Amino acid sequence: MVNDTKRWVFLAAIGALALSSAVINSGPVQAQDPEFITIGGGPSGGTFNVVATGLGDILRKSFSESLIDVQPGGSGPNLLRVSSGQADLGITSASNASDAWHGKDPATPEKPIRNVRGLMTFFPSAIQIWVAADSDIHTIQDLKGKQVSAGQPGQTSWNAFINLLQIHDMTPDDIEADGGTLHKLSWKESQNGLRNGQLDAVMWVALYPHTTVLQTEVARPIRVLSFDGAKLDAYLAAHGGGFEKVTLPAGLYKGQTEPALSVGTKTYLFASEKMPDEVAYKVTASIWSNLDKFKKVHSLLNYIDEETSGRGMAVPLHPGALKFYQEKKIPVDQPTLN
Repeated sequence: MVNDTKRWVFLAAIGALALSSAVINSGPVQAQDPEFITIGGGPSGGTFNVVATGLGDILRKSFSESLIDVQPGGSGPNLLRVSSGQADLGITSASNASDAWHGKDPATPEKPIRNVRGLMTFFPSAIQIWVAADSDIHTIQDLKGKQVSAGQPGQTSWNAFINLLQIHDMTPDDIEADGGTLHKLSWKESQNGLRNGQLDAVMWVALYPHTTVLQTEVARPIRVLSFDGAKLDAYLAAHGGGFEKVTLPAGLYKGQTEPALSVGTKTYLFASEKMPDEVAYKVTASIWSNLDKFKKVHSLLNYIDEETSGRGMAVPLHPGALKFYQEKKIPVDQPTLN
């Protein structure tokens, strides 16, 4: 069990005493490792969980005096847990973090989440609507009367889908006209439904290419819908915090013969603003110095390089991570937030 954020205050006090002693004795200063480091990952077997587990293995070697624990989570839950002091590190998306900063899901207007700070960008994800390669669905309007899943109410993907419908002057009622159904299914249920033909379309804010969808293609070739550019501009203007236009390349999935236009976000590692600077610095440096090993955890981590690691997080960088990037002359983004 992770102690609350008072632990960081205690550790900061210990660090201050150590610094005072070092000044008196003119000796070197070495920060003490925290007793616990808890990492919020994702559902068992999912990409977030795999990446968090690999991260834990790296940190156990760097923080030899710390107990490293990886726990289930998700993009939204991780923001809530790190913000409240129930976890020390988490994986989330820039779109989720932007919404939370402005008092939207998973936060509330009364309690926006503004006490988290970015450490390192891991990989991109995008809004994707998957259909069979031979499907007659080519636009979001074609989903009317179809069997569709976009996750469950309250999830990032569900919220994004409702926003997409709004931009296209549609509601869930339009989907459910003429025998259609907007199902409220889990990720596994949605992919199984797409695989066996019970669902006509599945929408998710997901990695690309997603390994589960590639497995679905064993049963049937898949393609993703391409959105109208003007509609995406409207989406970004109304709901686009942490999103940007992306092009999903032809060949991404077996049934995709042409590029598809969508909006994407970045998935990244973050911490509480209360994490001591030296700890955040050490976490960031540990990943960077073990990058070859870390990239073997999941192919999507090959996205990490000097041009991507410090960018696209939609929240301020932690000062400890910023110090590391400045020392390495790695470019960073510092978003303008209100």
